[in-house]
Formats: sequence, structure tokens, C-alpha cells
Amino acid sequence: MNILITGVTSGLGKEIFNELKKDKNNFFFLLNRKSKIRSKNVKTYNVDLSNHKHLKGKIKKIVNQSKKRIDIIICNAAQGVFGNITEININDFRDDMEVNFYSHLLIIKSFLPYMKKNKYGHIVNIASGAGIVGLRNSASYSVSKSCMQILIESIHKELTRYNIYSKNIFPGPTKTNFTKKNKYIGHKVNMTGENASKIAKIVIKNLYKKKINIFCQKKTFGAFLIKTFPNLK
Repeated sequence: MNILITGVTSGLGKEIFNELKKDKNNFFFLLNRKSKIRSKNVKTYNVDLSNHKHLKGKIKKIVNQSKKRIDIIICNAAQGVFGNITEININDFRDDMEVNFYSHLLIIKSFLPYMKKNKYGHIVNIASGAGIVGLRNSASYSVSKSCMQILIESIHKELTRYNIYSKNIFPGPTKTNFTKKNKYIGHKVNMTGENASKIAKIVIKNLYKKKINIFCQKKTFGAFLIKTFPNLK
């Protein structure tokens, strides 16, 4: 399998790679900083995901080096600006949208023609409960994650006839370094939750499923049910 992953230098992305590398796969990583991963079956591409001109150049290289075949896309890279909406400026909203949504939209649209030709593919969005239910001081992040999740649901209905399956996999609260790399205005959040290695195993177990929304923890599934059926509250 040829697998493209964004955001794999640490946290859940790194643990997902650790699981996938147990099999004979070829990897193409889009990273915002240098990686210590060294392997003959791993190709890394340093890129600012918010710079679409730069990203397009890296995508072109991956198309050539993968011989126009990417079997799985895992959209894992994400960032967030957290704070009261009156204190978050428009550029912060735009930056979150560029990284969390538009960069992945560009990646997906770039490889879909080849997936259709090959009549095979899985597009995986590492989703967030914040994209289901808007959380306090999380407007910018929640909006960008929600956009991505709705995109995945929409294209699922378009792509199944090509044997291509898009899906949102919701890890739920997971212990990673996500909170350390984000921008916080007026408050700070400490991430608690399940071990990233444990969640990565659940993600891999569901990687080839044909369902649209997959939940690794009951808490996030509960939020989804309440959003879908508000009378359950």
C-alpha cells in the first residue's frame, strides 16, 4: 500500500505510523518540520500546509514518486487558536482553516483522479468532537474541524461507486502534545485522555471500514448522538 499521512512527527500521527509500518507499506509524509524517521520505504516532504503554492509542488513530487498511486490518505495534521471569539482575529481563523481544512481539501482533490482510475482508495480524516459540538473558547478550531468532517461525509456519497471510501475517525480525548503547539488567548488547556498508542490501534482496526463516522471512544459517540437527536439530552 502507498499511504500519505499529514502530521506524523508526534502524537497520534506518529503512533498510527508505528502501527502501519508493521506491514509492508510505502509512506509519503507531509510535515511542517524535519522528521527523525529514516527508512527506505518512507519519503518525507517538509511543507507549510498553509502555503498552497508550496504544497502543490510537494504533491506533484508525491504523484511522480508514488507512480500515481496513493491508496490511503490520512488527514491528521491540525492546529488551533483557542480563546474568546472577541479576542481571536480573522487571520487566526483563516490560519486554522488553511491547515485543518483547505490543505487537506487540496490533497484529496489532487489524488482523487488517480484513486478513481485505480478504482481503490481510503480517505481518512482524524476528526474531533469539537467539530461535532462547538466548545467554549474553541470557535476557530471547531469551525475548521467541522468543515473537514462535513466534506468527508459529502464525498463519501460520491465516491463509493469507485470503491473509494472516505471516513471520519474520532479518536476522542487522547494524551498528545497537541496543546503545547497551539495558540491560547487568555486561558490554557491541559489535554487528558486515552493513551495515543491505544487509540492508534483502534484507528488502524477501522482504517478499511466502509462506514462514514467511526468512534474510538463512547464519549465522542455520545456527543454525536446528542447533536443528531437533541431530544436525547
